[in-house]
Amino acid sequence: MNDDESRLDDFRALTDSRLNALDVEDLLDELLARVRDILDADTAAVLLLDRDGDELVARAARGIEDEVRQGVRVPVGHGFAGRIAATKAPVRLERVDAATVANPILWEHGIRVMAGVPLLSGEQVLGVLHVGRLSNRPFTDSDVELLQIVAERVASATLARQLAVEQAAASLLERSLLPGSLPRCPGLSFAARYVPSEGRTVGGDWYDVFRLPSGDVWLVVGDVAGHGLRAAVVMGRIRSALRAYALLGIGPERVLELVDRKVQHFEIETIATVAVAVTSPPHETVQLALAGHPPPVLASGTGPAELVTPPVGPPLGTLPGVRRSSVTLRLEPGDVLAFYTDGLVERRKEPVDVGFRRLRELVTTQEPDRVAHALMRELVGSRSPYDDIALVVVRRTPETSPSPEPRSPQGEDTMTGVEDRTASVEQRFPSARSTPAAVRTLVRDTLAGWQLDGFVEVGELLADELAGNAVRHVGGPLTLRVTRTARSVRIAVEDPSRNPPRLVVADPDALDGRGIMLVDALASRWGFEVGNQGKTVWFELELET
Repeated sequence: MNDDESRLDDFRALTDSRLNALDVEDLLDELLARVRDILDADTAAVLLLDRDGDELVARAARGIEDEVRQGVRVPVGHGFAGRIAATKAPVRLERVDAATVANPILWEHGIRVMAGVPLLSGEQVLGVLHVGRLSNRPFTDSDVELLQIVAERVASATLARQLAVEQAAASLLERSLLPGSLPRCPGLSFAARYVPSEGRTVGGDWYDVFRLPSGDVWLVVGDVAGHGLRAAVVMGRIRSALRAYALLGIGPERVLELVDRKVQHFEIETIATVAVAVTSPPHETVQLALAGHPPPVLASGTGPAELVTPPVGPPLGTLPGVRRSSVTLRLEPGDVLAFYTDGLVERRKEPVDVGFRRLRELVTTQEPDRVAHALMRELVGSRSPYDDIALVVVRRTPETSPSPEPRSPQGEDTMTGVEDRTASVEQRFPSARSTPAAVRTLVRDTLAGWQLDGFVEVGELLADELAGNAVRHVGGPLTLRVTRTARSVRIAVEDPSRNPPRLVVADPDALDGRGIMLVDALASRWGFEVGNQGKTVWFELELET
């Protein structure tokens, strides 16, 4: 067989269509095995660029599998493989040592000569393919040509695999992060929609609606710049941080400041716009803060819908240390607020004002689901949106005359399944380090005994905070009282000090100073009474009746 026929067989071996049926891992193993045989090489390996693009990571190897087993990493621009990635060009070596190769495994195993080529997708570097020999016989230009054919197969298979894995992971993440169902809140009704872009590539758009134990309802719509897995992951982190800071019981502008600080520190080069609103029972007002996000639309019975135009701060991640502000809107019974991402109103080659005008015309005081349906039908219709769309519509329920509540013959509240109108437990504790733990135990056992398991966790937490404050700052004995009525659980801590508790916003990085702030955020109500013998601090958890 002459050289031309031999080379043709080599090409056929590397372009065999049967290889297409293999998954990426098996394909890499098979191609590396074939290229070793064809080039009479002793080792062959594939290194892929990591997510940050700073290092090459060994992913597949034949001959010296230690590269993969030990998780070898090579900085781009350093050594043999790093130089190939940096220059995007083939490299041949006729001397392998610490001066030419960054991976010591290769020269420790006796590799004498090497050749490598970049894995490219257009101008994008995906990784490096290299081969080596234990003998001093150098690789030729023809050998490099064959390596480049293998590199093309490896690059296309790797890119397809990465895209498939990323899309599957992003889709799973998206489904897990969007609320499974909207909360049921007396006085409010909701509707929401989420639609990915025309390429079905998951992005960073999201919405969130949640109710805190205090009764406050938070509505969030946001948009992380970009698409794909990274945008979805960052979106999830921002959403979780926002929920956590909301539990502190602070305003939406302060929550945005804290989330922005987290983004600036941990999510470098991230840009996100967010609209945040919070309303407290009876939901007569809404406090609104925007970080670079399109303004919501307010529809009322007094006129056409209008864009709400509060001061709009910069997007998260753009300017450090920004002080943000909020506005308070009046929400009359029947009023509707619509929050959305820009994919709903923006069109290619069309001024955004046209989209805003259409949006205002479609937001009415109808039920939220009908409003959401009209918006999606008229603004999306049968077209495939080129950007993600998130939409939340909230309506303050029109007031109706409440039905008279049933009363007992004596005109007093009664409790189903409980013989007395109220049940109460009281116990005195010394001022000791072990007292908060003993208070938690009593609260847990008492609430569980009353079959109020859903209130045990928050009851324990807040009682622990009150008892801890008394032990740290008072120094005298304390008395715990746990009382159940038909509609609430009341937990009170009495101590000898007459100094009233203070509600302060603690630094988010502080390890203490959160006690009363947590009580204010999580309890239905709280307060204190000061008497001649000391003070009593109490909180109530409203029961669902």
